[in-house]
Amino acid sequence: MFSYFPYAAAFVRTSDGEATIDPGLVGISLVLAPLVFIVVALVSRNRRGPRMVLISMGLLLVLGLALGLISPVLGAAAGFGIGAALCLNLPDIPDQMRRRIIAVTFAVVYTAILLVVATPAGVLTGAIVPMLMVGFADEYGAWRFSGDSPARIQ
Repeated sequence: MFSYFPYAAAFVRTSDGEATIDPGLVGISLVLAPLVFIVVALVSRNRRGPRMVLISMGLLLVLGLALGLISPVLGAAAGFGIGAALCLNLPDIPDQMRRRIIAVTFAVVYTAILLVVATPAGVLTGAIVPMLMVGFADEYGAWRFSGDSPARIQ
């Protein structure tokens, strides 16, 4: 979130309706982003942390630029969500990365809908929901793998 909000705030409209970009805020966001991914990788004790941080930064730039054409908030939400999914240590659950990516995709679609319906809620949602969905995906995967789910009871 520390790196997301300066990025989202960099793309604002002035009082006369003209869109402006504050390069200083974009720069702050791009400087803080690796630190966020490094903290996620270190705290989760990911053995492949340095490599995942580099991949996450590349995906943040690619997704930020591609989806940023639609809305900079969507690009940042997708980039930070996928980055968190990669940097966070994977549990020993089959197909867990797939669940994480699907969860982040749902979060980005939800953010896009909120940006159309209620823009301030969409900006706040873009900062919080993608990383929360990664956690929900891990909990769901652990629940499915534990054997308590109805799909495994036969």
